[in-house]
Amino acid sequence: MTEEVSEVPKELLDSVRDVIGRKIKIIAKKKVKLEVKGDKVENKVLVLTSCRVFLLAARIPTKLELTFNYLEIQGISCCKPGQLIVETDRCTFPLKLTSSEEVNEVVGNLGSCLKKMLPGVSPMRVLKKVTMEPSDRLSSLQALWDSQNIAEPGPCGGFSQMYACVCDWLGLPYREEVQWDVDTIYLTQDTRELNLQDFSHLDHRDLIPIVAALEYNQWFTKLSSKDLKLSTDVCEQILRVVGRSTRLEELVLENGGLRTDFAQKLASALAHNPNSGLHTINLANNALEDRGMSSLSNQFAKIPKGLKHLNMSKTSLSPKGVNSLAQSLNANQQIPNSLTHLDLSGNFLRGDDLSNLYSFLAQPNALTHLDLSNTDCALDMVCAALLRGCCQQLASLHLSKSIFSHRKGKEVPPSFKLFFSSSLALRHINLSGTKLPPEALKALLLGLSCNPHLKDVSLDLSTCELRSGGAQILEGCIAEVHNISKLDISDNGLDSDLATLVVWMGKNRSIRHLALGKNFNNIKTKNLAPVLDNIVQMIQDEESVSFCKVSIFDLIF
Repeated sequence: MTEEVSEVPKELLDSVRDVIGRKIKIIAKKKVKLEVKGDKVENKVLVLTSCRVFLLAARIPTKLELTFNYLEIQGISCCKPGQLIVETDRCTFPLKLTSSEEVNEVVGNLGSCLKKMLPGVSPMRVLKKVTMEPSDRLSSLQALWDSQNIAEPGPCGGFSQMYACVCDWLGLPYREEVQWDVDTIYLTQDTRELNLQDFSHLDHRDLIPIVAALEYNQWFTKLSSKDLKLSTDVCEQILRVVGRSTRLEELVLENGGLRTDFAQKLASALAHNPNSGLHTINLANNALEDRGMSSLSNQFAKIPKGLKHLNMSKTSLSPKGVNSLAQSLNANQQIPNSLTHLDLSGNFLRGDDLSNLYSFLAQPNALTHLDLSNTDCALDMVCAALLRGCCQQLASLHLSKSIFSHRKGKEVPPSFKLFFSSSLALRHINLSGTKLPPEALKALLLGLSCNPHLKDVSLDLSTCELRSGGAQILEGCIAEVHNISKLDISDNGLDSDLATLVVWMGKNRSIRHLALGKNFNNIKTKNLAPVLDNIVQMIQDEESVSFCKVSIFDLIF
């Protein structure tokens, strides 16, 4: 270098301010030389602001040559005295300063700006790769950054300043209403969930920087969206966050118009983030199909910390896709101990080719909530598998519109009754819409009646085609089932059988909420009066059941 002075003269600095903007705070400024073709160099002015680097011509009036956001930096190399090579995602430019100390000063200032802009995030993570010779230079810089105690980062982990930095990086407008919502409403509610529906009134492109900021934010642990069609650009940022964030724990993208390709890209993002903390994934009501589930399943088998909550309801899966998923759940040693919620409802699972799912349910697991409703799966086989798996902590079982697979005339498998008699935590049982044979109903009620561990059970048997046979079973068992607090037997064609059934219902001392609606479609007028009289008697009798609500009036006539 022929010029050893790196300070920027006042008249040149004034010109610089005119170019970059008078209101922008300058953090550091240096005269440098930019290496161009061959051995040629050009005099430049390097300016650092809070989130951007400017390179300007070193003459008056100066002009802007190059500018880039700190988030664009892909690496920094300082291997020769006075050398500073900065790589961005657009270009690489080598600079010369008067000394290595000045290089250290520039890199140090850059890292300090990142610490202020992105609280809780190491500058080394953002700069990606930093090479300095000798190595103690980098150690000294790291010690400098570690010693800098950033004051209060701002509401929600400094989200708004991160959002501003990301808007600058992506060249998208900064929306003050986003800042206000986060700094005021989100802070007041002390929520860790960033809900894109709160910003659904904005243009789709305005959602991009909101999502992108989560890559660096240490406050929010959940990203959610429901019934909001997600554009390709927004999806790309979601995938980037999943692939890089160590803080994101829950991803909820219900009914977002996502398809197979998104599932495949999500699997790839998870594969590239071994430090991901993601444990909850909800992609309900998106057409992922078996191919998408196959890609995700391959990755679920490798998630080091397992999953806690998985919702793949209404994702256009067949038994093939569900078996692929269940195989991955079996393969991951952490998942049986971590997965508490599994929702596969609304997928077509009819038939007995669900061996991998039954295998997963049949091993010891941590499930507390299982939803296989509206799948046409085999009710008795699911219960048998759960029994083998000793799923004692299962509290919620949803199997509405399932199939009872045993053939007419054959005995109900003993495992069906045994499951309900041995469960320790069941509180919600939903079998609505399942054609339940009288023998199966009897096994269910007898199983519950002899289970001393259960109480306050909600049992939904609506639309199960019970009719007279089911009414007789209920009459014979219901008085002795003391752990049901809510019973729904609406829409079962009970008609005139209700007259006697209600009398037996009155002998039950635990039911507090009884639903009987839609059972009067075919009842003759002369038979209606005894039914209503017995219902009134049941409600008014102080020594009878302790009903606090009897839902009989919806569509009773």
